[in-house]
Amino acid sequence: MAEEVDRISFLPEDIKISILSRLVVKEAVRTSVLARSWRHIWTLLPSLRLGRYRDSLGDTCNDFDHSTVSSTWIQRVNHLVSSLQGPFLLFELSLLFVLDMVPSNLLQRLLHLLLQKGGVQTLDLSFSYSDKVMPPQPAPFFLNLPLPVPVPLRLHSYHSPKVKVWLPPFHSLKVLQLEGCQLVLPNEFQGFHSLTALSLSDVIISNHHLHLLLDTSKNLTTFKFYARNLDLVPDLSLNISLPLLTNVNFEINEMVDKICLVSTPLLEQAYISVGNFESKKLARVTLGLLNGLSMVSSLHLDSHVLETLSLHALPFSFSFPQLKCLTFILKVDTLDKRTCDVFHWLLKSMPFLEELHLQLLSFSKQTEGVATLMRELLVKKQNGFSCLNQSLKRVTISMYLLLKLMSGLTVVKFFLLNAKMLKLMKILYSDDDDELSMIEELKKVEVASSDAKVVMFNIRTEVTVDVK
Repeated sequence: MAEEVDRISFLPEDIKISILSRLVVKEAVRTSVLARSWRHIWTLLPSLRLGRYRDSLGDTCNDFDHSTVSSTWIQRVNHLVSSLQGPFLLFELSLLFVLDMVPSNLLQRLLHLLLQKGGVQTLDLSFSYSDKVMPPQPAPFFLNLPLPVPVPLRLHSYHSPKVKVWLPPFHSLKVLQLEGCQLVLPNEFQGFHSLTALSLSDVIISNHHLHLLLDTSKNLTTFKFYARNLDLVPDLSLNISLPLLTNVNFEINEMVDKICLVSTPLLEQAYISVGNFESKKLARVTLGLLNGLSMVSSLHLDSHVLETLSLHALPFSFSFPQLKCLTFILKVDTLDKRTCDVFHWLLKSMPFLEELHLQLLSFSKQTEGVATLMRELLVKKQNGFSCLNQSLKRVTISMYLLLKLMSGLTVVKFFLLNAKMLKLMKILYSDDDDELSMIEELKKVEVASSDAKVVMFNIRTEVTVDVK
């Protein structure tokens, strides 16, 4: 009988590291008993994901979903990092704190320990807060719905960030993602010159430090700034000049005073979301932000943008001559003459739009008066829409979370009546909707494009509607 070959001991080191990276640390350490050549491999782990969602220490997700983190746990993390050689490709920390038990000093020691170990390329720190330990809560039923447009969900009450983060000079840092903290830059900050992606979500940071961070990160290609639930003191006023920036994502509230894209020649994609408290100031800030996005080819606008802009007098000054794809959330139950005028203006400002993804929302039953107004403002044939006459070819309309489906069909009819180059109309609907009534309604529409194909589908079925 031939002697068995010990193939596992002779694997290349990078293969061994790759294998252990798929295990929690407890299991990775146990592999040291496999053979002499494996004893040190676990100390070369390049990535750590710690906390409530994915925990490299081996604790279950449930341990952190329903309880707050302790100082003892953070000390365990410090001990683990001390045992690893570094540097790290990724370090991810996601924690839930009780408000009066925030060990910022222990977190700071951890960050400096990462620096001593050679630094980190991707740093992701996420903190949330609770007045007390929360019991398990069932997830909302609609979390698993296949929505084409992401719906932001906040499952916990909001608290002002208490954790202070002083960032060490990570010279190799490429991706920085922070949520729910107070960010302070070190004295004589020289910048993260390798940084390509920056995400700040409900992060308290001074105007001076935010400008300093952006001005010294000229290699940024992606910038995300979420301030929907944040009290900014003083109000944020930001001028952005980033020559390599290609993607921006802004969620703003009334505390934002100005965001101006001064010099971003390579910008391609933008996501704009505003708080649900409409005001003339927020309308002015949103309008100023849209003015700086004329070069984008892809744009995503959330449901409150339309309502906020309706507070500003028409005509608007922005235009999107290079826009090819628009993703838009439309609240049907808030449509009135002002919001419809803004909706029309948006289409007129996008003369070469080719693809539209529209999610319709409705959280209240509409009166017949609202339905009549929608038919008057939307269904009648429109003039002066360049994209409807010459470029719009694909439209996807999602009617999930729409309480009254027939009002959604009013929007569908608008595009069937007016989009002369339309090739494909896709309609996503719920299992509870009356499919046969929808089909009969669509067959009555006078379709502008002879090449138009209408496909209706839900989770289980797909139906092609003959609208010729």
